[in-house]
Amino acid sequence: MPKVILDKWGYKQEEHNISNLIIHYRQGTTDEKVIDEVLIKNAYQKKKIGFLLEPNDLWLDLGANIGTFALNVLSCRGKVIVVEPEVQNLKLLRKNLSTNFPPPQASSPQASSPQASSPDWIIIPKCVSTHNGTTKLFLCNGDYNKYRHSMHLNKGRKSINVDTVDIHTILNHYTHINAIKMDIEGEEINILENIVEEYLGKNQIEKMVFEYSFDVDPSIPRFMKIIKKLRKYYSIVHFTKVNPNELEYKYFPPCVNVFCQV
Repeated sequence: MPKVILDKWGYKQEEHNISNLIIHYRQGTTDEKVIDEVLIKNAYQKKKIGFLLEPNDLWLDLGANIGTFALNVLSCRGKVIVVEPEVQNLKLLRKNLSTNFPPPQASSPQASSPQASSPDWIIIPKCVSTHNGTTKLFLCNGDYNKYRHSMHLNKGRKSINVDTVDIHTILNHYTHINAIKMDIEGEEINILENIVEEYLGKNQIEKMVFEYSFDVDPSIPRFMKIIKKLRKYYSIVHFTKVNPNELEYKYFPPCVNVFCQV
């Protein structure tokens, strides 16, 4: 399996506490794209509005894929709890985190399990939702796409059964989480509509970035209702490309990133 070594990534170069990131990936797949988008182009940071990864943040990374966002958080001296259900992604996620930020007992048998963790990162091998239980995860077709497995985008896909964890269960257990990144192919809509508002804003989650999937539901009024809810708790709710006066989002790509900060 190939690997890439990055010596420059992210905005805050001076905060990096290791000299190089070593990233294991699948050649000729979306792994290459996500490395570029997240670590080089900073898809989940927005410098012009001051939305940055900061030391001492504890991030909840929903839809961790192979761990690029988690590596960025850790390189900036933050901590991260990552949630990822798909087996092959989990293997690379675990390898990337363990390679760059090894657990204290990295040589032990437990360190190779999906539940491996360190003082700075924890892996939860499940889908996040608004209930504890099981669900179907629809897998991407073909050999290229490895980052759009979805609980909603079935379209002739094969599925596997995966465990789900209620986001409230996570937030209740890890009470120091103060930031959330969500890229979960449509389930963000369910979570944002149903999350208990006492967790939002200065109450706990002081910043949030999520990709909103209009290919799951193109309704702009539904999107704007979520935005209205978030604006009650965040002084910054930043997004582009969405016209609030239109009824449906008909553009490509069918998604937008939204940045929220108190």
